[in-house]
Amino acid sequence: MNRKTILGDPPIYITGQDLGRLDVLLANLSKNTRSFEFLRDELDRAQLVDNEQAVKPFVQIGSRVLFSDEQGNTYRFTLAFPGHKPGDVGKISILTPVGAALLGLSEGQSISYDTPDNRVKTIAVLHVSANESQ
Repeated sequence: MNRKTILGDPPIYITGQDLGRLDVLLANLSKNTRSFEFLRDELDRAQLVDNEQAVKPFVQIGSRVLFSDEQGNTYRFTLAFPGHKPGDVGKISILTPVGAALLGLSEGQSISYDTPDNRVKTIAVLHVSANESQ
């Protein structure tokens, strides 16, 4: 995606464990994909923290997230690495635009992102539950 960090994008956080795992994932992807560019940009602007340092829970790999879109629709997904089975209902890949946008957000934060069909969508995090897998 050609999206540049917009002034006013919320601060985001990432743990060392997630950063390391995502760096390995990105090292094995084609660098010419929109997913790669957007996720790399988000990782570049994320603040590295330990879970204990976080004032509020934030979205990590394995977090269960309740969020809404600009139409008021709500969704509940677990942020996951790609490759989960198609039958894994309720999981969203970190390599999707929504998954990359959710990474590092805390409750009450919102962010805009580009969709594959070049629309701009906005989501807001309503609740973050503890990680299902670490």
